[in-house]
Amino acid sequence: MFEQRCTCLRGWLFGLFFCAASAGSSHAQFVVERSPWLDGEAITEEPVEQTWAVANNLTSEPMRTEFTVEGINPRKPVRLKVNEDTTLKLAPYRRYSRLCVEPDFMLYADCIFADPAVPADTVRLDPLAVGLESALPAIEFMPGSEELYFTSVPALEALKKFIEVNPTVAVAIIGHEAEDALSPERSSRNRARAVFQYLVASGVDSERLTVEGRGTVNRLYPNPKTPEEVEANRRISIRITNY
Repeated sequence: MFEQRCTCLRGWLFGLFFCAASAGSSHAQFVVERSPWLDGEAITEEPVEQTWAVANNLTSEPMRTEFTVEGINPRKPVRLKVNEDTTLKLAPYRRYSRLCVEPDFMLYADCIFADPAVPADTVRLDPLAVGLESALPAIEFMPGSEELYFTSVPALEALKKFIEVNPTVAVAIIGHEAEDALSPERSSRNRARAVFQYLVASGVDSERLTVEGRGTVNRLYPNPKTPEEVEANRRISIRITNY
């Protein structure tokens, strides 16, 4: 069964992260992701050269740090040293997930497509402060369930490392649900609890963690028009409760 799931998820079209979730499922976690730059006259399979940099969001001072990136190697995450002018050749049709853990800064996570119109991308890290909240889009669940999918491991491990390198930090794990869920508040809380259980089983002190379920409150897209927007509303985020 595990091999069948892996085959389903890893069946990438032109390198895209893909899982075939049933169109009729009211709780589908995965949808086909398609780069917005695949359509139109400017279609290209030529690599996109893009420069990545990192800066302190408070002072704009450049930083040197390390990213964990999914998408560079289709089979496993890659650790990448990033300074002021790290240049990469990115596939224009592939989704890239980036994670950054830096002591005294908020855990950074995003998912991007390589936009040919963006030659440089600066990631801005927020200095830690109580109340800061950040989404972790790479934490995903099996369709129609509250079971963590194996592709979530890099993001979960980054969250664990973030807590370890900031020993005074306490974190609220927050679940968000889409409006098509049968019981949004319960589902969102149960998914947040699944993350909590993963961290505690990995050695994180449970006293540093709390669990919240927000249901459909704080949707990124109040009136979603695409499956991608529905899935963006169904997410895990964290908030700093002590530092």
